[in-house]
Amino acid sequence: MGKTYEGNVEVFTNKETKKVNIRPNPEGDFNKENADALYKFMKQVAEKTGFTMQLFIPDASKAEQPVLLMNPRFGGKPYLAMLEKKDLSTGTIKKSSPIEVFKPTK
Repeated sequence: MGKTYEGNVEVFTNKETKKVNIRPNPEGDFNKENADALYKFMKQVAEKTGFTMQLFIPDASKAEQPVLLMNPRFGGKPYLAMLEKKDLSTGTIKKSSPIEVFKPTK
């Protein structure tokens, strides 16, 4: 899975593939803090041009929140993913480990 993209991006369209996508741009208007606005703007451009939005949606039934991610395998290229909404401020709840370590006695 990708990690959060830290830079700015801009929206562009590709007339050959008929897709609305994003690319890195230090002068871009969008970043991880305003991914919701990025999603809405991409949707407006898609409706205006008739193109489809380039999104990563791993589970359509849980796609609630747009998140700006990057994949280090492909040079850190940013992409917009629709993920399940999670409250990240509460932290994770750890279960007790099912592994028990035994040390030899002397």
